[in-house]
Amino acid sequence: MKREQRDLKHETKLTPTVMSYISSIYSLIETDGVARISDIAKLKNVSYASVTNAVKKLVELGVVDHKRYGFVKLTQRGLKIAQMLKSGESRIKYFFIYVVGLPEKKAQQIASLMVYDLDADTRRKLRKFYSILIDFSDKKTKELEEFIRENRKDLEIPDEVYRLKDKIKEDELDE
Repeated sequence: MKREQRDLKHETKLTPTVMSYISSIYSLIETDGVARISDIAKLKNVSYASVTNAVKKLVELGVVDHKRYGFVKLTQRGLKIAQMLKSGESRIKYFFIYVVGLPEKKAQQIASLMVYDLDADTRRKLRKFYSILIDFSDKKTKELEEFIRENRKDLEIPDEVYRLKDKIKEDELDE
């Protein structure tokens, strides 16, 4: 493969669907040691044909290796992406459990949906926010204030934000 083509395939944006497949393959490899087309189809509750097409795309993107009738294996790039998604999903889940107070099952559902749509900058900001809040104490108050100030510095907060804040009280009365 020409260098230009190889570079192009690594520049392609990973869609939420592609990232979902990478996570599924990683999960199967972690639990079963291997990932097969049939296992991926069963885990994702989709047809073999859908998985076969997705795996072909993953091969083109350089995130998996797969030979016909063989195992689906993550490349180094695929493994790195899978590990990043897994740790991001865990951070989101634990945030919703230990900061927001949701039950684990609900937190996992939310984390599973959220993790694939986050861009690199959003993931970086969430990591920072998570590191401040997960073991929050009086000593971290300044760090939280600075984080909020930094992320709001170029924003004008619309009036609707404050109306929604006031509506929280109304919503709580309705529950």
